[in-house]
Parts: sequence; C-alpha cells; structure tokens
Amino acid sequence: MDVLLINAPVKEMSQHASFAPPLGLAYIAAVLIQAGYSVSAIDFNVSHFHPIQWKRFLEKETPRILGISTHTETYLNGLRIARIAKQVNPETKVIMGGPHATVLYQDAAREKDVDVVVRGEGEYPMLELADYFIRNQGSLDKIKGIAYREDGTIKTNPERPFLQEPDELPFPARDLFPLSRYHSPGNILISRGGCPYRCRFCAVNSIWQGQRRSRRPEKVLEEIIYVLQHGQAREIAFADDTFTLNRELVVELCRLLKGARETGRLRWTCSSRVDLVDRELLQKMREAGCGGIQFGIEAGSQKILNSIGKRITLEQVKYAVSAALSTGIEVTCSFMFPHPEDTAETIREQKQLMKGLMDMGATLVLLAFTTPFPGTYYYQHADELGINILAKDWSEYDAKHLVITTKHLPEEKLESLLEELVNDVGMRQSTR
Repeated sequence: MDVLLINAPVKEMSQHASFAPPLGLAYIAAVLIQAGYSVSAIDFNVSHFHPIQWKRFLEKETPRILGISTHTETYLNGLRIARIAKQVNPETKVIMGGPHATVLYQDAAREKDVDVVVRGEGEYPMLELADYFIRNQGSLDKIKGIAYREDGTIKTNPERPFLQEPDELPFPARDLFPLSRYHSPGNILISRGGCPYRCRFCAVNSIWQGQRRSRRPEKVLEEIIYVLQHGQAREIAFADDTFTLNRELVVELCRLLKGARETGRLRWTCSSRVDLVDRELLQKMREAGCGGIQFGIEAGSQKILNSIGKRITLEQVKYAVSAALSTGIEVTCSFMFPHPEDTAETIREQKQLMKGLMDMGATLVLLAFTTPFPGTYYYQHADELGINILAKDWSEYDAKHLVITTKHLPEEKLESLLEELVNDVGMRQSTR
C-alpha cells in the first residue's frame, strides 16, 4: 500500500477509547484516496496493539508512508509503533500528527523514528507529503505546516492557513475502520477550527487557531444521508465540542432534517454550552431528532467557574438543563476535579450542584480529572497556579485518575474529597 494510517492506542483500553472512529484520519484517508493513493487504516483502540503482531504485519505489508495520529496519552505508544516500523523497514517514512504532536512539534520532530511532524490540519500536508515521498513531486521545504530534521537541526516550515471551506473535502473514509466495533460510528462534524472561548483547561485554540468555520447545512444533511444509506450507522453523534455555536446553522439543519424523507425517525446527539441554548432552540432540535445533549459544566461554584474562564453562571446551568429535559432531550452533565483554586468548600458546592442536576432528571453526570494537557493555560502556568503534576510520563495524562494537586489541597485531602463526592452523588466508576 502507499499509505497506512494509524490511530495510536491509549495505555489502558476503555469504552471511551473506542467511542467513535477517528474522524481526522478518515478525512486524511479520503483526500489521499481521491488523489489516487492506496490507503489502509488501523485504529489500535479497537484492534488492540500487540508489538509482535504489528511487526509481522509490517513484514508482510510494506507501506511507503506510515501516518500516526496521537494525543497526549497515546504519544508514547505512537513512538513505539514508529520504532518498530523503522526496525522492520528503515525506508518507511513515518509522519506524526494529532493534538500532542501539533503543540509539542519540536519534541516530536527530534525523535529519530519520526521523519516529519504535521502541525494542525492534516489533509493537505499529508497529500503533499505523499506527492513528495511517493511521486517525487514538490519540495519538502515548501510544504507548509510541517516540521522535520535536516542535518541534525529542526526545520519548521511556515504555518499552513487553515481550510476556509470545510465542504471542499470529501466525506471521511469511515469504511476503512471496523464501524461495528464503535459505540458511536456515525460521528459527523458541522464545523471545524478554533473556539471563541478561552477556558483555561482546554487546548483547542493551541491546536485549531483561528475562527471556527461552518459547513453548509445542506452538505451536512448529504453526509448524514450517505452514512445512513451505506449502513455505516443508524444514529448520528455530532462531534463538535459546541454544536450550537452557530445558531443559524443549527436552525437550518433542523429544518432540513425534519423535511428529509431519507432520514426518517433519525435520533442524534450533540454537545454544547449552557449559555448557547434556549427553550426555543432545544425544541427545534428535539423535533428534528435530537435525543441527547451533553453540557460541559466543569465546576459547581461560581467562584471556580470564573477562575477557569468558563464564562457561564449557575443560573444558566439550571435553566439549560431544565429546558432540555422539558423538551424530552436526555441530558448529560460533565464536570472536572479538581480545579487550581478549589477548596473543600467549593468542591462540596460542586457536589451539591451535581446532586441537584440528577434530582432534576439529568440522565448522566460525568466526572473527569483535571489534566494540564500541553497547550492549555494550566500547562503553561502550572507553577504560578500552584499546580503540582503527579504524572510520571505522558501516558498518565488520561483524565481518568488524579493527575494534579493544587495549592489549597494536597493529594490525601483530594482523595478524601473525591471519595465523599462520588459516594454522596451516587456515582459509579465509568470508562466513558
């Protein structure tokens, strides 16, 4: 094959790791296939990574380019995959991308088993790299958005302007992945790019710089119909972090979904912010098939919400949850623990809010552990915020266990408060 695309696996397999196929790789694959390249893909979060089997696979198959996508937790496994590939065939060109490699691209480019690092959007850089390495077209130093080693030094090419018209891309090649093994195989984006908000725990604007760019609702509907008619999924999960960021787009998409014969009684889910919904919009969404929405609330104290840059109020939280439930939409509320300014008092305020939302009828309340991912304000200002990072290596940046202590709360106290919160709210451990 010409190109083999790999989604590097997490340290410990979980339901969350196999939630949905990797859209980024699926888009890259679609662009390469459209250009005439033979492409295969492996998501090691559903296929499971075994070093000996991986070596045997590479001895049988000989990809000319190996593209590896990593986030922080999977970065070390991505390097391990690259190392074995180079041992089997040093001529294989290893290209690494994804959130972690984008933010810490110089570190990734120094790795001896990585030939090129792609920063940010990967579709067109990968196409130009395939043209260069396989068809001997173009020049490496002219490919924007990449970093690589040359004569022992790191070369960083100029940044690539972000794609302004997302609909110029072909639909992602989901069929390269074993869709039946995912919890939500029908994941679809209605936009791509940065975020107008500046939450201190989020790295999105270090990865996706610039304004968020919306797709045309007609094109989104066309993709939904394609997914349904090709048996790729029976439900749709919109993958945008903030589905209702562009209200006009959502209203028009809902109108199209209601009027489309091909979508039938389609059920779909999404995620959004509590300050970007209202009862009227939620009713339109419900009538168009929305069955579930997840709100990222993160904290239960107004003081903490202000300190993390969330820019929402507790009143907005309660209104949004109540409004969604009143339309018949199931609600999931996600929180984080702990925040840099947390005290025992603010954590107990969070506990009370979580209990209150469950009493209101929220279907699920989730708790993730605050993790200072590279590119976040927390990572860049850990010392001044009083954050002490407990993780020993990147594989522990999984948001599934206590990764930090804070200036007010040592590890022992945090563990005690966590136990109190989980028990009093009535939560159970989840891998999602």
